[in-house]
Amino acid sequence: MDTGTVGGSGSAGSPDHDELALLAAEFPAFRFWRQTFHDRTLYIAQGTSLSTRPHTVVTDDLGELRAALTAGQPPGR
Repeated sequence: MDTGTVGGSGSAGSPDHDELALLAAEFPAFRFWRQTFHDRTLYIAQGTSLSTRPHTVVTDDLGELRAALTAGQPPGR
């Protein structure tokens, strides 16, 4: 299993790592990382607080991850 955490070890400079870094800057209330199991890569966003909504998002698509986090933001953000 390969786990890359934004700001930690991982494939810095790879397109998905760069996108995760952008997401981390845009959504500072979340931690982001990538997990690879065999031939499947999953992207995880987890809120740093239990009151964060959505608290956890797991998907294999970075666009879907961004959409889920954007949909969970309060109006006016």
